[in-house]
Amino acid sequence: MAVVHGECDGNDQHCRDKWTHDRRCRNVAPQAGMIVAPKARSGLEFDLHIWASRAAAKVLACLPGDPLKRVIAIYPGTFDPPTNGHLDLIRRGSKIFDELIVALLRNSEKTPLFTHDERFSMLKECVSELANVKVDSFDGLLVDYAMRKGAKAVLRGIRAVSDYEYELQMALMNRKLDPRLETIFMMPAEAYSYLSSRLVREIAMLGGSVHDLVPELVETRLKQKLSPGAGTSKVAQKRR
Repeated sequence: MAVVHGECDGNDQHCRDKWTHDRRCRNVAPQAGMIVAPKARSGLEFDLHIWASRAAAKVLACLPGDPLKRVIAIYPGTFDPPTNGHLDLIRRGSKIFDELIVALLRNSEKTPLFTHDERFSMLKECVSELANVKVDSFDGLLVDYAMRKGAKAVLRGIRAVSDYEYELQMALMNRKLDPRLETIFMMPAEAYSYLSSRLVREIAMLGGSVHDLVPELVETRLKQKLSPGAGTSKVAQKRR
């Protein structure tokens, strides 16, 4: 039969106050938790089994930390339009974090090709197969949005040295505003190391193929958006 440390009598207050005195109380859990007493020789031995199991459960309840705590990360951007590079980071990020929020930024300083609602819709369709990924939108400071969502990390992709300089500046400023928010940099897959939304827009506007650069649904929306009579000719001319 497993022996429970003499000082740990299963009292809740004792566990809260004394769990740091050594690791012996922590070791009660795996030992006592494995005790099965269907063949106890006496009533006293059976009572000891029951007591040990209850004491172990109380010790586990008093240990610090929450084993079920979820790590939430935010992947912010304008996504005009979403590219295969974006989806590469989203898929890989979804394997690292318990929940990944793809946060669509409302940026009044930019004149996007696609409206906010159009980009939101495309992102929702692109990540629909990923159970722990959701799409949201925000404006204002990223650190404030992260606090509202309970996020502890920001996911960002870095394609080149020029990206790093900008992203480093943003990461350090976010840390200044909220030291609890960490920035996680990920390198893109080699196939997408040159890819950006700006290049995709320019290629599409000049009539080039973006077949391998964006998801199929985004390619279809680009063709519809830039087709003659679609009402986007002025936007296209302005962006050129």
